[in-house]
Amino acid sequence: MRRSRILRITTVLLSTAVLSGYFFQSDRSDDETLRKMRVGIEDSASKSIAIGDAVVRKTLDGTAFQAPQSLIYKTDRVNKPMPTNDWWSSAAWRPFTGAMYPHPLAVKGYPDGLGIAYPDIRVRPNSYQALYSDSGKDILVGGEDLIADATLVDGFGDWSVDLLFENDERNKRMRVTLAHGSPYIYYAFEQTKPVLRFSAEPEWFYGSADQAVIGVTVNGHHYAFFAPSGTTWSQAGDSTLLADMPKNKGYLSMALLPDNKAETLNKFAEYAYSFITDTRVTWNYDEKSSLVKTNYEAATTAMEGKRKGTLFALYPHQWKHTDAPFLPYTYKSPRGEMKIAEGRSFITEMTYHGILPYLPNIGTDETQLNALMDEFMADQPLMKPSPEAEGTYWYGKNYGRLSQALQIAKQLNRSKDKEALMKAIQIDMETAFGDTTAGKRLTYYDAVWGTLNVYPTQFGADLVLNDHHFHYGYWVYAAAMLAYEDPEWASPDRYGGMIELLIRDYADWDRSDESEKPLFPFLRTFDPYAGHSWASGEAADGSGYSPGNNQESSSEAIQAAAAMILWGDATGNREIRDTGIYLYTTETEAVRQYWFDVDGENFPEGYEFGYAPLVFSSGAEYRTWWTNNPEEVRLINALPFTGASLYLGWNPEYVQSNYERMIKENGGPEQEWKDLIWMYEAFYDPDTALSKMENEPFESEFGESAPHAYQWIANMKELGRVDPSVIADTPMYAAFLKDGKRTFIAYNGFGKEIKVTFKAAESTKKLVELKVPPKSIRYVQLHP
Repeated sequence: MRRSRILRITTVLLSTAVLSGYFFQSDRSDDETLRKMRVGIEDSASKSIAIGDAVVRKTLDGTAFQAPQSLIYKTDRVNKPMPTNDWWSSAAWRPFTGAMYPHPLAVKGYPDGLGIAYPDIRVRPNSYQALYSDSGKDILVGGEDLIADATLVDGFGDWSVDLLFENDERNKRMRVTLAHGSPYIYYAFEQTKPVLRFSAEPEWFYGSADQAVIGVTVNGHHYAFFAPSGTTWSQAGDSTLLADMPKNKGYLSMALLPDNKAETLNKFAEYAYSFITDTRVTWNYDEKSSLVKTNYEAATTAMEGKRKGTLFALYPHQWKHTDAPFLPYTYKSPRGEMKIAEGRSFITEMTYHGILPYLPNIGTDETQLNALMDEFMADQPLMKPSPEAEGTYWYGKNYGRLSQALQIAKQLNRSKDKEALMKAIQIDMETAFGDTTAGKRLTYYDAVWGTLNVYPTQFGADLVLNDHHFHYGYWVYAAAMLAYEDPEWASPDRYGGMIELLIRDYADWDRSDESEKPLFPFLRTFDPYAGHSWASGEAADGSGYSPGNNQESSSEAIQAAAAMILWGDATGNREIRDTGIYLYTTETEAVRQYWFDVDGENFPEGYEFGYAPLVFSSGAEYRTWWTNNPEEVRLINALPFTGASLYLGWNPEYVQSNYERMIKENGGPEQEWKDLIWMYEAFYDPDTALSKMENEPFESEFGESAPHAYQWIANMKELGRVDPSVIADTPMYAAFLKDGKRTFIAYNGFGKEIKVTFKAAESTKKLVELKVPPKSIRYVQLHP
């Protein structure tokens, strides 16, 4: 399946600094389960803590497993769990940062300062990248005689970070604030002068040596520097400038400018002294309108004047869904064109198109489906040995396969099979959570990083916290299926508390009370500004390679969000449900823009694949971490197929193009992931897909099964195309259209009947109402 880059870690001991400055807050959670865990971890002398029937270890002593490195590169001002899997995460894991991409800029930390670049996008045969390079930077900003022994994380917001550069004697400091989507970088200097080292002699287009504001062009890129009033500049050679600032005014901001016009610089000057001090995302899901509103807000402090707010550079998934007015400036980025808005915040509105826990048997031949279930249940054991070393990801793939089959067994009234499938998942999860295997399988909370590791694991999930959303998404999804059928098992007194800790590990949502230290960072794997998740926990450079963070299997990230929707629905936790809806809605749109480029606007000219299987901060590559086989390259961003995968079918023409490109690259029909490919093909040609499945031999992909593949394809043949023009006033819904016939499906996980209203998304015209009994899935069809 998918892999993240795993690099060897060298731990270096380092003292940290305590400094005053901008105060950034993080998040805490305070339900009863988490309260008990906090007490157990912080106050108990025992080596483990019980969470219902589950056990969480606080130490790995006596086991063969390894924890993440024990050192975080931070100052004592950071007293909340450290975010990982972020665009700036290398700053926390390494003495000096790797390349970081707070688009439109690219930066990197060095002992003598922060390197800055605006790299061009270069298209190669199988990739496109706007890579930062040591030799390609435009500017290095540092302090006079300031050589730092590390870049330390000194604070953070939801998409911003403070970095501290401090010398060995602890008497010279430079603090830098960076924010995703900001054309500005903010600096504060203590006992040192700003030094600007340019990679080539700069061309001045604005200001002079005795003015606080100057504009220069370096390597064809335009920058402005905004110092305190009264600042003068002196040269040290052709390519170095020093700033002489008034006493007690050690601040400076820099802006990347879209052009070198004086009026452009003057516009950016309006916000140049409004320093960002925090960044925060909030969201709201309106069930009646099926809309997700997301607010992106930057807190600022005026260093000169009274101006509040800032300039935001919006990515396509943001500017296509906002009413914010734009300034006449743009930037290029590996995600496509970025547009500029001004103010303290902006809001996006996206339609949530619903998910289903499973598909009903609408187009299936139940005799055929029963025969496939007979074969499936006869293939024992139900929990299959992993195709690689045993670990969290492969256990989760087992759970995914079994949880889809149990819903089919339920619909076919195969109660014994349903119970057997549920029991297989429960026994295996309880083994992982119960700590009853003499250290072979266990759950461990790492207090240094604020993370939960379920051992054994792989792909760097233990050492550098890679892929937690990929792994745990399978577990939570399957647990939600169990919760619908066995609420007692999913109660906090049994295993519900443990499942919610898995969720909090990859997507902690709760900021209800920030007065105490939380156990997990906020939305660990999800980047609120980028609109999608990142897989690498450390986002560190490779050998001579600096692409920032990465994510390959976006569909598994989306499954993790869908799992939250289902778990929240099954257990009545609306906070979890609505957070999942926010994550799912935002990430599906980001994936459509940056992995699929469904509008044909974001991939650079010359990149011919029409699809980006592996997205980096700096660009994308046409490959996976483990193979270049076109079948796996094309389908890694589709698996697993669930009732939350219908977004893949919103553009059947794109699906057809993607499939046909795969066949061409493959040199012929599918050979390996046949069932997955046919399920994908069914979004636009279910007749052919069903014929293949019924007539060709195949081996199910590890996380898939023949009964589920058949049910999926047969349903698509009957239902037709996914219809995203329809919304409903419940989270669990879907709509389809075939030859004028419309099918509306809704699921009710509650204990009483509900009435679901389907509407046209554009006009909000009511199309149909559907009554759904408790714990049931129902559909209605309207014929032309």
